[in-house]
Amino acid sequence: MRPLELAGFLLATLPVLAMLALLPIQAGLAAAAVSCGILLAAAVWLGAYWQLIPLYVGVALGLSLLLWMKQQRPRWIRVTVAASVTCLLVLTAALTHILPMFSLPRPSGSYAVGTRVVHLVDPVRMETHVAGTPRPREIMVQVWYPATPHGQHLASYRRRRETTWLSSYMEVLWTHSYQNAPVATSGAPFPVLLFNPAWGGQRTQNTYQVEDLASHGFIVAGVDHPYNSGPIAFPDGRIIRPGGMRDISDFRNTTVAQQFAIGDTEVRIEAGDDVLALNYLSGADLDPKSSWFHRVNADDAGAFGHSFGGAVAAQVCYEDPRVKAALNEDGWGFGDVATHGLDKPYFVLNDDPGKVPAQLNPTDVQARRETELDDEDSDNLKRSMHRYGGYLLTILGSKHEDFSDRPLYSPLRRLTDAGTISPQRMHAIVEAYTLQFFSHTLLGKAAPLLAANHSPYKEVQFENWFVKNASTR
Repeated sequence: MRPLELAGFLLATLPVLAMLALLPIQAGLAAAAVSCGILLAAAVWLGAYWQLIPLYVGVALGLSLLLWMKQQRPRWIRVTVAASVTCLLVLTAALTHILPMFSLPRPSGSYAVGTRVVHLVDPVRMETHVAGTPRPREIMVQVWYPATPHGQHLASYRRRRETTWLSSYMEVLWTHSYQNAPVATSGAPFPVLLFNPAWGGQRTQNTYQVEDLASHGFIVAGVDHPYNSGPIAFPDGRIIRPGGMRDISDFRNTTVAQQFAIGDTEVRIEAGDDVLALNYLSGADLDPKSSWFHRVNADDAGAFGHSFGGAVAAQVCYEDPRVKAALNEDGWGFGDVATHGLDKPYFVLNDDPGKVPAQLNPTDVQARRETELDDEDSDNLKRSMHRYGGYLLTILGSKHEDFSDRPLYSPLRRLTDAGTISPQRMHAIVEAYTLQFFSHTLLGKAAPLLAANHSPYKEVQFENWFVKNASTR
């Protein structure tokens, strides 16, 4: 609960005491009335969400009973209602603990952050994920950027139509970005970074990271890829949800070769989406009527992504000469980079591999084939690193989802599939390396974290293959 809601919650406990004759009825009535007022103000000002429904019901029930109790009522009625209100308050505490209104880390850069959502239609490519009448490929892009806000409201974590019932509270979970704030002029033009979510993920899934980069002078375009990312809400009312494709990590009915083929096809489609987003920003920089006019440097761009999005980042870096560097956050490689390697600065972040079993159960097809793909991907990556150089980092105590915002969603690791490292520590490490990598490769700034084969972070195992390759020549 946020502070205002917590105040309303604490006041809601006093009417229970009044029902049990441990406080005067008038004191209980006053507490219930003030609690109602506070919760109403919080709902209007901050937004209401479903985890607080038991609290709203409990306060209303407590106030109603106390008004009714101005005349003497049987003890069993008072005890029953008091127990009911108590249960509702306990349920509220449990729900808001399991799925809290989490706090994103405050961006560390000097710029305020703005954000806006853009609908783009590809002038060339057609949608290939669905059958029927051919239609152009469309994407939704959310851009975070250095801003000079003037009274704009903070943006929500997700738009309502892009949530589920369970995640609907994210519509009133406020970020550090100002909705549609003017683009900053000081320090422009700003280099572009393309962010790609995981397979089935969403463009907002790494808000901690994109906000921090924008605060340091980057324009970050988060690209949702229809029929893989989602749900995605389009301006005409359509909502496209992920579906129709097998999960890239599901090997129950496919071989490793078949999964590579699926990944190779999709990674090229999504890289095309990135090119579309980059073209939009490049064109807007040349348009005197655009708010991006002379504020965008699309010719010195970078790309990054989580899981499959990391493969997309590497692929668009391979394809587009404007994209000078790529960062892959715990993703397998697909497409041209898996086959040929990447001859541009390439940074791969991995989670903790944990203990590898000595021998896999031959009847466990999923585990066996996943390990086979892991091994093949590792061989592909090492060939690229040996040939072209790059950076490889492993964060001990982390798991795959720790690279995203997901560990913030709940303190229960079973729900978020988080590792033992704290989300705050994990995100601080990722932010530090991401910022230095792109500042170095795109802006030519010093990057002490990348300079050698060691790290100041005790959880980090770091390899600089540029240094390693040079030492073997």
